[in-house]
Amino acid sequence: MNIKQLQSFLVLCDELHYGRAANRLFITQPSLSQQIKQLELSLKVILFNRKGRGIELTKAGGILQQHAIKIMLSLKNAENDLQPYLHQQRDTISLGVSGSHLVLPVFQRFMVQHPEISLNVKEFSTEETLKKLGDNAVDIGIVYQREFAPHLTSTILFDDEIILAVPLTHPLAQHNRIKLEDLNDIPVIMLNDSLLLREVISKELTKRKIMPNIICELDNHYSCLEYAEAQIGIAFITRSLFRSSPAQNVHLVSLAIPAFFHPVVLVHNKDLLLDEPTRYLLRQIKDFYTSEAPHPAERDGLNEK
Repeated sequence: MNIKQLQSFLVLCDELHYGRAANRLFITQPSLSQQIKQLELSLKVILFNRKGRGIELTKAGGILQQHAIKIMLSLKNAENDLQPYLHQQRDTISLGVSGSHLVLPVFQRFMVQHPEISLNVKEFSTEETLKKLGDNAVDIGIVYQREFAPHLTSTILFDDEIILAVPLTHPLAQHNRIKLEDLNDIPVIMLNDSLLLREVISKELTKRKIMPNIICELDNHYSCLEYAEAQIGIAFITRSLFRSSPAQNVHLVSLAIPAFFHPVVLVHNKDLLLDEPTRYLLRQIKDFYTSEAPHPAERDGLNEK
């Protein structure tokens, strides 16, 4: 017994005439007769008796009709329940991000639009995310720019500014712009040396022969900010951390060097499965950062010495 046979059986129950039922099904009368015969053989019962020029249901046929109606209704309900999943080829999209704050606004929008998809966000260093993309352990990455392997496609989202979070009790909190030279021997809080931004900062400090007193090396931006808010020291941090919430107990200060902007990049494998939810997520990430990007004049103003 199969669905096609049940569909033909129900049409024949409705018409009680092979010719009319065959016309409705767009098949020949012999083909319909063969389907019903196969159905009777599989069930080992007689479903119809001849009655004059037409036919009538047997008691067994009536019982099957009731069950067939329920079966077809269940199938229709199943199709309706599956509508939200049309064109969806995955249940989960995984993101590796260099700071969960980079995807938070888009995360909220995506979950409203696609509640059936689990968006799995994990914080990794740029290097870890790129490795996991190569291993197909992550679908999409939001990382800081570096050289990318040929199998990856990348789109620059915005230029993130590396700034200082200065405790309100610190003398440098009165400044609107701080030179790196002002940090010589000053207690500072840094990301640990496995992270790309730490490498960017360290290169600039070394080039200028500046030696701050690094008292904490932490794994993420939030921890660096937390230590600065506790008035422990000045933290190197990114401007993007404050897109969603304002700073507290610290003064955010730009550094007076252009080098402290670093691009944030959307990256994924070129063969990424682009079903509708994935396309929507990529589009939302790009659109969000395009609309949020600072005007070039605004960025140039931040770079003034």
